[in-house]
Amino acid sequence: MKYETASSFFSRNEYFFITAHETPDADAIGSEYALFAALRQLGKTVRVINADPTPIIVQFIDAEGTAEVLDETTPIPDDLDNWSLVILDTNDIDNIGKVRDHILDKVKEYYIIDHHEIEGYLESGNLIEVDASSTCEVLFELFTEMQIDIDVLMAQALYAGIVYDTGSFIYPKTTAKTFGIARKLVEVGVNPNAVYVHMFEKNSVSSLVLQSFVLGSLTLYHDNQVAVQKMPKQYLIDSEATYEESQTLINTPMKSDHIRVSVFFKENTDGVLRCSLRSKGNIDVASIARDFGGGGHRTAAGFKTTLSIESIEKKVLDKLSAYFQ
Repeated sequence: MKYETASSFFSRNEYFFITAHETPDADAIGSEYALFAALRQLGKTVRVINADPTPIIVQFIDAEGTAEVLDETTPIPDDLDNWSLVILDTNDIDNIGKVRDHILDKVKEYYIIDHHEIEGYLESGNLIEVDASSTCEVLFELFTEMQIDIDVLMAQALYAGIVYDTGSFIYPKTTAKTFGIARKLVEVGVNPNAVYVHMFEKNSVSSLVLQSFVLGSLTLYHDNQVAVQKMPKQYLIDSEATYEESQTLINTPMKSDHIRVSVFFKENTDGVLRCSLRSKGNIDVASIARDFGGGGHRTAAGFKTTLSIESIEKKVLDKLSAYFQ
């Protein structure tokens, strides 16, 4: 049975931590809250804990404020060997930040639920549906199989995660099944307009200033088919925007029918540099991200780097040049 390993994992354990990837997005937060509520229905003890804070625009998804940010003040149980860990929306255990060192290596066992292409070696038995639109879609089907009652707050979390990871139902992994699940969630009581307003009309004025800075950095390569944007941490300081408010800026160049690849180098206020990649057609940005220790989907991927923006930009452009010979 497709969901037997997941059902067995949840049945044989009583104490759970739930986490997701660094810089969590709507699919990560949505899947975390929905699973938290589902496990609570089953009478389990559950905590949600992440390496990074929940972005302001998706805080509505975590209706009860369940997500904790792991730091030196976070209370950790003495009996971690009695707890289990669920990793959502990534199958790369290096992508959960501090949670790996402080929790994953000390719990009884862990289980992954995800929809990204598998990065390197991964033990069998996890629930990874690479054809699914989102982790929230995977969870909806798991809950249905386990006969979990999906209430309106769980439905809202799942719906928001699907909306985000499908680009509002337009990305390649959006299927008839995706629309069918969305319909069922709306029938539970989700208000699509309210979700849209929360996710796309709640940005600050500072985020608009940041957007102007980033768009001003736009440089085009390969006959204007590759767009590169940059966000050094000074942009965050000068605009007074949050790092999380930069998440969707990678998509701006893709609105041009001539642009085939969008590259966004973004630095947080601690100086940590990440690269986001988006593509159209046959350009596999996931393979490029994997070359630098990251991963993702064929048309949407990313990685973290210790190189300077100038150095990593050259390396990424060199990788992309093979598609533009």
